[in-house]
Amino acid sequence: MATIKTKATIVWEKLQQATKRFVVLQGAAQSSKTYSLIQYLVFKCVNEWAGQKKIITIARKTLPALRGSAMRDFFDVLENLKLYRKENHRKHPVNEYVLHGNLIEFVAVDQPQKVRGRKRNICWLNEANEFEYDDFFQFNIRTSERLFFDFNPSEEFHWIYEKILTRDDCDFIQVSMEDNPFMPQHIREELERLKDEDENLYRIYALGERGKAQDLVFQKWDEVQEMPICDHYRYGLDFGFAHPTALVLVGTKKKNIYVREIIYQTRLTNPELIDLMKEYEVSKNVLIRAESAEPDRINEIKKAGFKIEPVRKIKNFKKNAIDNINRGRIHIVNSPNFRREIVSYRWKKKDGQILDEPVKFRDDLMDAFLYAIGDIVRDAHMFKSPPKRIVTPQPVANAGIRW
Repeated sequence: MATIKTKATIVWEKLQQATKRFVVLQGAAQSSKTYSLIQYLVFKCVNEWAGQKKIITIARKTLPALRGSAMRDFFDVLENLKLYRKENHRKHPVNEYVLHGNLIEFVAVDQPQKVRGRKRNICWLNEANEFEYDDFFQFNIRTSERLFFDFNPSEEFHWIYEKILTRDDCDFIQVSMEDNPFMPQHIREELERLKDEDENLYRIYALGERGKAQDLVFQKWDEVQEMPICDHYRYGLDFGFAHPTALVLVGTKKKNIYVREIIYQTRLTNPELIDLMKEYEVSKNVLIRAESAEPDRINEIKKAGFKIEPVRKIKNFKKNAIDNINRGRIHIVNSPNFRREIVSYRWKKKDGQILDEPVKFRDDLMDAFLYAIGDIVRDAHMFKSPPKRIVTPQPVANAGIRW
C-alpha cells in the first residue's frame, strides 16, 4: 500500500464512511466537496484499486465547465501529491488519465456519445443539480458499482431530492463552510456577510442547507440548446478579477429573451480578456454594454476593434431592467453558470420587507445580463434589422471558478 501524505477536511472522513451505491454530497460554497472527492478517488486508485483496471467517469453538464472545475482540480491534486506522469495523460480525443492501472475519464453531456457510450465502474456527477434526470439515468444504467453526486443546494425542488435521496441505497452527506478549515479568509468573510443580507443565501452557501424558492428576482425561465435568429442583440460585460469577468450575449424576440454566457472566468487581465473575445468570435458588429466603472479597460477593448460603450446607469437602472425582463420569459442557452446564478438571485429584505434591490452575491452574469437587456429595451428603435451574422460560441463555463 502506497503512503500518501496530504491535508484533508472532515469531508474526506465522511466519504470514507459512506458505503452505499449512491453517495450524495450536498454542501456550502468552498466546503471542499470537489477537492475531497478527488482526494478520495485518487486514494482508492493508488491503494485499494491498484491494478484493477477500473473505469472512473467524472462528468459535468458541459465540457468547458468540466475543464474549469473538476478536471483542473484533479490534475492539481496529482501535481501536489507528485503523482502526475505525463506519459499517463492522454488529452485527445478525450481527456483521460491512467492512475495505478485505473482509467479516469472526463466527459460531458454535450458529448452524447460518451454519456451513452461504454460502461464504467464508478461515476461522479460534478455539480449534479445541473443535470437532467435522463442524464443521470443514462449514466446510472452503465455504471456497475457506485455513483457520487456533489452540488450546492440552491434549488428547493430537484430530482435529486425526489428520486435519489428517497432511496434506501443512498448515503447523504451535508457539509458547511465550517467543515473546511482551509477556506480562504476573504471567501469566509463574504459568506458571513450573507447572514445579514439574505438568510436564504446564507443557508445555502454557508451552511449547505437546502434553499427555498422565495423572493426570487426572476421566476419565468427555462433552458434551451440553441439561440434562434432574434430581432435585437446586445452583449453585456461585467469586469472582474477576484470575481469572474462575465460576458453574455442577449437576443430578444418579442417577449422572449435569450441569453448565453460567453466568458465567465476569474483573474483575467484585459489582454487575456481580449484574446478570449477573439478566440470565441465575439462579433465586432454588435454593441457591448460594459460596466462603466472601468473606462480604461473599455478603451483598450475598443482599440482592439470591438464595439463597446459603458452602460448608462440612470436612476433605478437595475430595477427598471428587471421589470422589463419580467414582462417576458428568459431562455437560458446552454449556460450552466448563468443558471446557477439565476436560481439564487434574490431581492434584499430589511425588517421582513422586500426591497427593490437584489442581494449583491454571485451576480456577475446577472449584472452583465442587466447591462445588455436594459440597453436593448431603451434603444430597440435603433435596430432596423438583426445583424447579418451573430456567432454564439461555446461558453467558457466556470473557467477558473472554485465554488
